[in-house]
Amino acid sequence: MEALAEAAEAYVEDAFGQRLALVPAAPTNLPHFILDRYAIWQGSLDGRALLLMAIRENLPPGSGATAQYLKHREMVRHQLGADLVLLLLGRVPGAIRRQMMERKIGFIAPGAQLYVPEVFLDLRERAPAFALVHAEQISPTTQFLLLAVMQGRTLDGLNLTELADELHVSIMSISRTLDELEALQLAKAHHVGRQRRLHMARRGRELWDTVQAQLQSPVRKVREVCALDGEVIGPLAGTTALARYTMLAPPRLETRAILAASWKNLQAAQSLRPATAFDDVRVEVQTWTYDPRVLASNGVVDRLSLYLSVRGSPDERVAQAAEELLETFAW
Repeated sequence: MEALAEAAEAYVEDAFGQRLALVPAAPTNLPHFILDRYAIWQGSLDGRALLLMAIRENLPPGSGATAQYLKHREMVRHQLGADLVLLLLGRVPGAIRRQMMERKIGFIAPGAQLYVPEVFLDLRERAPAFALVHAEQISPTTQFLLLAVMQGRTLDGLNLTELADELHVSIMSISRTLDELEALQLAKAHHVGRQRRLHMARRGRELWDTVQAQLQSPVRKVREVCALDGEVIGPLAGTTALARYTMLAPPRLETRAILAASWKNLQAAQSLRPATAFDDVRVEVQTWTYDPRVLASNGVVDRLSLYLSVRGSPDERVAQAAEELLETFAW
């Protein structure tokens, strides 16, 4: 269930530039049979209060699960006062999703579709470009590509498959990214035969000045774990990385970064556990919306992603070092 919720967060952020900010919920004013049958998360979508409900068990066709869900959804909506209540689905056939749309049942199927009838939103794999540009923030994969371009990666002229391989993302994500770039007039439509290829319209400092207000920190969550070898986690990040690039004194606690989708596997493989005050060897781990290793250099995250992750720090020393980092960047 937790993995399904994380997949939903990653999907909506990547495809639509929206952060759901989900947190598990077990409200005491709901009947026990609701809490036994559904996993529930609270969050927000486009500024509106959101509840996600996922059925804990797979029920066979004809069991009346849909009718029961509709009754339970209204009960949850009434008790918790949420604007939007969506069903969180795992892998389901398109036919089932179409049936849900016919019944006006809002849902999220990570990697496939986001359907919210209350706001007339239907986002699928082939989302139209106009749906993407309404977001105040640029989506993570698009930001990732832009930062790669600004830091000298030769991506112009590459087709979808080549771009996906270069950035270690899915072809579907790259296709949406090109839609978004063209809608934002940051790239021009470019085809060679039947192949769609990247052709940037802006570069360097001009590109940064155009988009920086819409760029966001790549950091999704921060955890403190007990780990003997931080290098196996990922490149240096946070103030540890900032100290490598500037005159800032290195912090006592080392910070590392990893792709959010890789966290569960790493945690299991390395037997990572939450650190306590009694642990001598601790590492702070940031989980990112894109893979920090792709743009990292000499074991340290790239400068522009680092700047975005620390620019809002309340610590004056860190904020000053962040500006120094940007001022010395070689455009």
